[in-house]
Amino acid sequence: MDPAAPSAQLRQRLPLPLLSAIAALPPLAVDMYLPAMPQIAEDLGASLNVIQNSLSVFLLAYGLGMLVHGPLADKHGRRPLALLGLLGFALASLLTMLAASAGQFLLCRILQGVAGSAASVTVPAMIRDCYGRETSKGMSTVMTIMLVAPLVAPAIGSSLLAFGPWQGLFAFQTCYPLLLALLVWRVLPETRPMHYSTPKSPWRNYQIIFAERRIYRDLFTYILLALAFFVYLTAVSFLYITWFGVSETVFGYLFACSAGALIVANLTNRQLVSRFGPRRMLQAALVLALLSSLLLLVGTLADAGLAFTVLGFFGVVGCLGVAWVNADSLVIIEFPQQASSASAVIGTLRFGFGALAGPLLVAVYDGTPVPVMMLIFGLLLGAALLQLPRDSRRATSQ
Repeated sequence: MDPAAPSAQLRQRLPLPLLSAIAALPPLAVDMYLPAMPQIAEDLGASLNVIQNSLSVFLLAYGLGMLVHGPLADKHGRRPLALLGLLGFALASLLTMLAASAGQFLLCRILQGVAGSAASVTVPAMIRDCYGRETSKGMSTVMTIMLVAPLVAPAIGSSLLAFGPWQGLFAFQTCYPLLLALLVWRVLPETRPMHYSTPKSPWRNYQIIFAERRIYRDLFTYILLALAFFVYLTAVSFLYITWFGVSETVFGYLFACSAGALIVANLTNRQLVSRFGPRRMLQAALVLALLSSLLLLVGTLADAGLAFTVLGFFGVVGCLGVAWVNADSLVIIEFPQQASSASAVIGTLRFGFGALAGPLLVAVYDGTPVPVMMLIFGLLLGAALLQLPRDSRRATSQ
């Protein structure tokens, strides 16, 4: 029997909504407090720039924390790391709520990032443990539910601010992971197979992962997809608010359209990936994303207007969602015994290369949307070229 084969009984016991709620923790921690930044800066006697840096330090701590926690989850199990991360995040959120200075606030946000990474790095690994070669199907389900978080987080933050000070946001972030920890304790099974052997040194996992040459094609594809997505996230407010002149309220609705595209895309992927396989779904999504980005570029050059741009981004972002989850799954599938470590590598690369989006946009900025569209098209073209079928037999087998 294949030791990497998943257990059907364990798959039935895996609570995907709970995993989605755990994976939603970082988006909630990022998006919820954005409306409160001016209030936090005033209350702590700091400049707005300093408080805005709390977002960067959180993401940096989150990305680096995944590298630490991935091998630990492979060695000691997924469930203990998930519990430790959730409890640690709750404690860090409580300390953030009590912060009396900007320095304390930044330190607590670092602690939040480190703890949050411990919980979320286990989610793809648990799906790999239970779904095996159908990891993409399980990931699509989790992503569909998780994507609600970026939509509701700003609304939750604004609502809490309407009734009290900014500390209420972090009171919510204290209670939310505590509730999740209770649910993990009660209903989440340990999915790491007991017969898997792990190296004495957890860092050996990364040597095993990077020694596997087959993953580089998908890993580099994933990096280009992540960079294209972060270019979109970084530039979208400029495109809609500054260039097209929409209000902040309308911008929220337009941004929600893109999140809706991701939800539709992941629901579609869940229905089709078992039939066509993650490799074909990835390649098809890249072709459609490339065509959508080409139409966006042509439409921008022709000054086609706001509606055309929104429709184009709906196609690009939706296809990115399908491509992203399948590239992710194709890497994780290769490492049944190092699934959390592989998840950590992917997460760190996502945030690390995503951070390059800002400098890239600054380098090509000319005051118009054209460089943005060209950059997205170029990144997607590179990803599509990486996925050109080189061995049809291998492509169909995957």
